[in-house]
Amino acid sequence: MSKQTRIALDVRDVEQLFSTFDPSPFHEFSLNATAAQYIASQAWYAPRRGTFVIVLSIRGEPAPVRQVAKLEEVVRVHFNRMANGEHQNLRQLIRTGLISLAIGLCVLAFCTVLSRAVDNSALPGGWREGLRDGISVFGWVANWRPAQILFYDWWPVRRTRNLYRRLATATVEAGYPGERTAAADEVAPLDTMPIAADRI
Repeated sequence: MSKQTRIALDVRDVEQLFSTFDPSPFHEFSLNATAAQYIASQAWYAPRRGTFVIVLSIRGEPAPVRQVAKLEEVVRVHFNRMANGEHQNLRQLIRTGLISLAIGLCVLAFCTVLSRAVDNSALPGGWREGLRDGISVFGWVANWRPAQILFYDWWPVRRTRNLYRRLATATVEAGYPGERTAAADEVAPLDTMPIAADRI
């Protein structure tokens, strides 16, 4: 059974959770950037395979059923849209990495041939060795960026995409702000935001 993470939201008015200025065609189903960042940052520390429940209260009292249903729909649409955006970012990143790798390998092959030609040239010993080593290093440096992308850069994007997908399936229920059952409530205070606002 998957672990359930509860994220408490206590607001003065439910409308403050929604975007009041959004030039996109998704105005009706947009979370306020601060609210979305808070939810995502709380969820970031939760167990990877767990589910989420957002506990909504208004001025310390359980929210009305209609407001709960509205927030659940907005959360679903908002984080589905964010997950799709991160999925596109991931695909583009992998594509960039593969193209960069192809270019880097071509550069490396050319530098290998060139360094061997220099090694067999009639240049003075010191010049020959320095030029040969410099060309060889340049060939390997050309592969640094694709290696970084394909080994390291893709997995944080994938993790963020998967987090948004899980948040899109979160349920919202009415409750009291004092209800805290998740580790996320203890280790992810509001002023600790691992996900930048421009990713929300």
